[in-house]
Parts: sequence; structure tokens; C-alpha cells
Amino acid sequence: MSDAPSSPGARSGILAIVALVVVTTAAVGIWYVRESAWEARVAEALTAYAATPIPSADQPIDTVLADLGAKLFRKRCSACHTIHGEDKVGPDLAGVTRRRTFSFIEGMILSPDSMTQNDADARDLKEEFVVQMMTPRYFEVPHARAIVEFLRQVDGRSAPGS
Repeated sequence: MSDAPSSPGARSGILAIVALVVVTTAAVGIWYVRESAWEARVAEALTAYAATPIPSADQPIDTVLADLGAKLFRKRCSACHTIHGEDKVGPDLAGVTRRRTFSFIEGMILSPDSMTQNDADARDLKEEFVVQMMTPRYFEVPHARAIVEFLRQVDGRSAPGS
């Protein structure tokens, strides 16, 4: 082994790698803190809806809950689903609140694996969209209610005569 110091090129390469690791770690940390803060704000806003029953179709839309649902949809659902577009990995959700019961939609959000095992319509969707069915996400009942309310609002806007 040589006792000679490392070449300047090797040292600058090591420093570049260290700098990259430090910057990446800092960026991930900042993202995580921001993401955690966003999740905490949403969770806090949804606490008022923890005991809210599934709405009936004739109930007025809760715009505050629908706004929270829109944010959740954009953050957690839009990678696989569109509204008023075309199918992506999962089905387009335009008109879903007129085609499916709110309980069905909530079940697909909260426990897609159970739904595809126990519901024929959910199984049909799984067969149609051959790729992995919805991956279980950290959703609680208020999250699902917010997304259903958002979908109700979207479908209400697009309904004939509205």
C-alpha cells in the first residue's frame, strides 16, 4: 500500500459524492416535514367529520369537505385516476357517484382488497384494469368521506341541467 495522499481528482470526487448525499438528505427531510405538516393539517380539518355518516344523494354538498377531498384526490388519487378524461391505470371517475353507491366508493377507497374479494362489481373492475388494484393507502373514514364529497361535487357540476 502506498502512503501517498489521494490524488486531487479522487478527493474532489469524494467531496462531490458527500455533497450530493448531504443535499439529497436535506431535500428529503424538508419534503418529509412539509408532507407531514400537510397531512397533520388535513387530519385536523377532518376531525370534525369523524362521525359523519355517508351522505345521501339528496343532501346538499358540504363544500368545505369537498375542498378537502379535492386536495386529497390531487395528492393521492390523480396519479391513477382522472375525472372527465380518459382511463389511466384506474378508471376515469367522472359520474362515479351516479353509477355507484357512496358505500361502494368508500369501500374501494378504504379497503380495495376486501372489496375485490367480496363484491362482484369490484372484481369486474379488477379484471378490466388488469394492473394492481388500488394500493391500500393511509385513509380513514373521514378521508374517504371527503373524497366522496368531492366526487359528488364534480358530478353535480357536470349533471345535465346544473
